Amino acid sequence: MKLFCFPYAGGLPGIYYSWKSRLPPTFLEIDPFEVRPHPPQQKQDTFLPTCFYELLEDVCERITPALHETRFAFFGHSMGGLVAFELTRKLMQKGAPLPEHLFLSASRVPHAYHKLVKTYNLPHAEFVEALRKLGGTQEDVLENPELLELFLPILRADFQAVQTYEMNPALPRQVPVNMTVLYGTEDSIEPEDIWAWRDYCERACRFYPVSGGHFFLHQQTGPILEIIQHARNEETMVPIHPSF
Repeated sequence: MKLFCFPYAGGLPGIYYSWKSRLPPTFLEIDPFEVRPHPPQQKQDTFLPTCFYELLEDVCERITPALHETRFAFFGHSMGGLVAFELTRKLMQKGAPLPEHLFLSASRVPHAYHKLVKTYNLPHAEFVEALRKLGGTQEDVLENPELLELFLPILRADFQAVQTYEMNPALPRQVPVNMTVLYGTEDSIEPEDIWAWRDYCERACRFYPVSGGHFFLHQQTGPILEIIQHARNEETMVPIHPSF
């Protein structure tokens, strides 16, 4: 099975490269998927979609040919989780093959995105400070004017796509795919905006706490891969209904 991995807003697919050496290729093939072009390939005059559904359409067009080659699953962290979920709904609409599993990491449910504070349109200094507080952008990038010039347009575009996202009510709310939801024990996402994923899943939905904040992805590779292997090994998954 191939596992397509989607990064968080502004993230590079390279955050998943180390996973390839941690799982045997006979068990699971890791495919870090580039949600949008990034430097140095990114040209300054390239159009950057700021509407989530324009971004999704491009992802769907590029990934669909590969979905007929093998069984597959999706993993997405933060914005990547939203991409994974909405891409699954898009594939349902097209009658295309669906993933056998969704791994949603540090991702709030679609109906909770209206709670996000709008930061994408802040002045330069304030936007950089907001990135620093969020913690997902390396400090050497934030301190380097040349790198910032390359990355900030992409970050702003990704943030605008996420912070202005609204779920399309014309598509089915639930997907017929097993879900594994990972959440940081110190993340600021409200618990009800994690547990509510069970309302978007027609099949089995399991929840796993992972030590750390919103970007636990960088510190908890081992536990995350163990969760993926556990789900991959199971033939039947039993839903968990957490209580508050």
